[in-house]
Amino acid sequence: MNYDHYLSERARRVRGSLGKQTSVPIAGLINLGSGTPDFLPPTHVMEAMQNAITSGRAQYTAWRGIPELRSAIAEKLALENNVLYDPDTELIVTAGAQEALMVALMTLCDPGDNALIPSPHYDEYTRDANILGSTLIPVATTAETGFQIDVSDLEAAITPQTKAFIIVTPNNPTGTLIPEQKLREIARLAQERDLLVISDEIYEYYVFDGMKHVSMASLPGMRERTVTINSFSKSFGMTGLRLGYLAAPAEIIDAMLPFHHAMMVCAPVVSQYGGVAALCQPRDWFQPILAEYDWRRHVWMQALDEIGLPYARPTGAYYIFIDIRPTGLTSGEFVNRARDEARLIFQPGTIGGGAGEGFIRGALTKASPEFEEGLERFKTFVRGLL
Repeated sequence: MNYDHYLSERARRVRGSLGKQTSVPIAGLINLGSGTPDFLPPTHVMEAMQNAITSGRAQYTAWRGIPELRSAIAEKLALENNVLYDPDTELIVTAGAQEALMVALMTLCDPGDNALIPSPHYDEYTRDANILGSTLIPVATTAETGFQIDVSDLEAAITPQTKAFIIVTPNNPTGTLIPEQKLREIARLAQERDLLVISDEIYEYYVFDGMKHVSMASLPGMRERTVTINSFSKSFGMTGLRLGYLAAPAEIIDAMLPFHHAMMVCAPVVSQYGGVAALCQPRDWFQPILAEYDWRRHVWMQALDEIGLPYARPTGAYYIFIDIRPTGLTSGEFVNRARDEARLIFQPGTIGGGAGEGFIRGALTKASPEFEEGLERFKTFVRGLL
């Protein structure tokens, strides 16, 4: 039976864009490009969720999230990000950053509108815009600049239909952290052209080489025109527990609520209590994890230097963007052959825009000893291509 007649136009626009996924691990495959951190939530988070279950916390919460969590998020944003929000009117707790992203785009973009985003970028942005009938305009970055956006290119891409800039810092897939001066240039442009900024900051704790993460909303004149997206998935190893949040001016948050309610009603209640525990305890437990990821980062770079493959030095997130053009293969060809011949999984650099062609996304999320074994396979495979 042909179901095309029954599918909506939006379903046809995005059909097949997710690729294929299997829940059954395939023996022998090593994933060196995974976006899932390889650590569990800290014990106090797990205990808080267990207590929530045993206490019978199974009902809907307030649509915006439980007050305790919103207060903890507001305190975190004040102390760590230098921006003040009213927990009762300027925050929504969401089912992860994925929901937060869709809610933000649904609230701000009509069919025919567009938003600008540096490319390469996380592919979900494109998919969500396509679902909504709006357009995501990629603004290409290059390896020569370390995949830093040229603000003059961003300005040149603005059209009368542009509603917002989207920035992701630290970035997936390039591992690029946007420095404060560059953020200030983007902020100046947003104010001059009367645009909003959607700032995805889910990798804020993964920063290397003495760099500093700066929140867009903390810059002068930007709190009132920034929608901040954040999540507990990467920061606390809570990927499957689906917990994130949006921070924005009250008028925007009010406009977001119907979309949030339609999709989720509220974020998972048990996870919300885990989120309270996550934010109300010190982050000392994370330091050895960050040190381990930094070690893997250096091992990755050493391996690439050994075999002569260029790469963008990662200063944030937990990815390494590898230039595979010397092999003569496209991104897709390299990924397919690495899987078939070396039993390795990577993400092609093209998943978030054409500017990633000729690159693949490696990651720091595989633990020893598979990490070392995977790198040895990778070096052997690449040497056979060069």
